[in-house]
Amino acid sequence: MALAYAARSVKTQPMKFITAEVPPCPGAMKSINEDFRVEEIPLYAFAGSGDHTLVQIEKSGISTFEAIKRLSGAVMYPERDVGLAGLKDARGITRQWLSFEHVAPEKFANLEVPKLRVLQTTRHANKLKRGHLKGNRFEVVLRGVAEADCQNAARTLDILKRRGVPNWYDSQRFGRRLDSARLGLALVKRDWKGYFDILLGEPDAKLEPRTAAARKAYEDGKFEDALKQWPGNANVERMALKAVMAEGAGERALRSVQHKLKLLHVSAAQSLLFNRCLERRLSRYDQVFKGDICQKQNGACFIVEDAAAEQPRVPTFEISPTGPIFGTKMLAPGGETAAMEAEVLAEAGLNGESFDIGHGLTQKGDRRPYRFPVGDLSMVFDRVDGTLTLRFALPKGCYATVLVREITKDADVDLTFGDE
Repeated sequence: MALAYAARSVKTQPMKFITAEVPPCPGAMKSINEDFRVEEIPLYAFAGSGDHTLVQIEKSGISTFEAIKRLSGAVMYPERDVGLAGLKDARGITRQWLSFEHVAPEKFANLEVPKLRVLQTTRHANKLKRGHLKGNRFEVVLRGVAEADCQNAARTLDILKRRGVPNWYDSQRFGRRLDSARLGLALVKRDWKGYFDILLGEPDAKLEPRTAAARKAYEDGKFEDALKQWPGNANVERMALKAVMAEGAGERALRSVQHKLKLLHVSAAQSLLFNRCLERRLSRYDQVFKGDICQKQNGACFIVEDAAAEQPRVPTFEISPTGPIFGTKMLAPGGETAAMEAEVLAEAGLNGESFDIGHGLTQKGDRRPYRFPVGDLSMVFDRVDGTLTLRFALPKGCYATVLVREITKDADVDLTFGDE
C-alpha cells in the first residue's frame, strides 16, 4: 500500500517501545524550562588561539536561531556568519557553543541579552560547523511521579543501557502539523502541486481562525481571499501563495520557498522512511544479519558477511546495525535487509533514484544506527515533591525524549505516519 501523505488520511500510530513488557512510570516532562537541561559535548578541545572567538551561551525558553539573532545584534555581527555545531530545543535551559570570526572575546563580556547569558569564551582556528559535536548531556525532571513506579523506571533504564535506545526520529522532526515529512515526500516525487496543497491548504479546527480560513480559501480556489486571510507573519505561506497566483503551482513557484526550508522538508521525509524501517526491525534492532550495514564506534560502516562472527560485537556497542537515510549514493545493504528497505520505499511510491530530485535538493544519503548507547546514566527520586531526575549523555543526533518516553510509556505521538 502506498504511504499516505494527505493529512486527512494519516492515522496516528503510538510509538512502539522496546521495553513494552515493563509497566510505565508516568510523569510530566518539560513542565517548566528548568525541567529540561542540555549541554553540548564538543567534538574536540578548543585551541585557545585563532581568528574565531568561541562563545558558550546558556539560553532559556528561546530557539537557537533566536539566540543567534539576539547575540549577533548585541555585538553587531551578521547572523548568517555565526558558526554552530547543532540546534537546541527552545523549551528548556540549554548550553551550546557559537563561533564569531574576527570578534574580540571582550565584546561578549557583561552583555545583557534577554533569556541568554554568556558563560565563557575562548579562541579557535576554525569556524564551528554543523556536526562538530560529540553529543549532549541531559538533565530531565519528571514531575508527579509515584515512588512505587520508580522501580519500573529503573527496570526500563537497565534494558536500555544493555540493549541501547531505539534511534527514532522524534515527532518534533516532522512539524507542528506533522506535515514536514509529507511536504518532503511531495518534493521527492516531484509533485509540485501536492507540495503547495499541503503548504497552503488542509484547514482544520486546531488552527488559529485566520490561518484556518486562509487554508480553506486556498482549497476553494479563492486565492485572493486566502492572501487577505494569511496573518502578516506567515511569510513563507504568503510568498508561496503569491508565486502560485503568478506562476501556477509548479516548478517556477517552487523558487519562492526558501531553499533551506525545502531541504528541511526533504530531510523530514528521509527521517520518516528511516522510522518506517526501524518500526519493522524493532524486535531485532540489536541483532546482526548477513547483508546488514553496521556502523563502528568511529562512524565507519561495513557490510556484514558473517553475522555469527559479528554478533558478539553488538552487546559492547562496538558495532550497531543501521537503517537507511535514503539517497542516490547511500551504501546499500544486501539480503533480507535490502528487501525490507526496498519494500518501505515501494510503499511510499519511491525507488532508489527518487532522491535525485534536482533543484539543489538531491540527497546523497547516509546510514543511521538503529540504536544508541546511554552514557553517564543516573536517576534520583525526591519523595518530598514527587520528582524523578534523570541524568545521561547521548551521541549527537539522538533524542532524549525517546529515552524518556520509554520510561513513561507516553505513546500519544506519531512517529511513522503509517496508514495501515
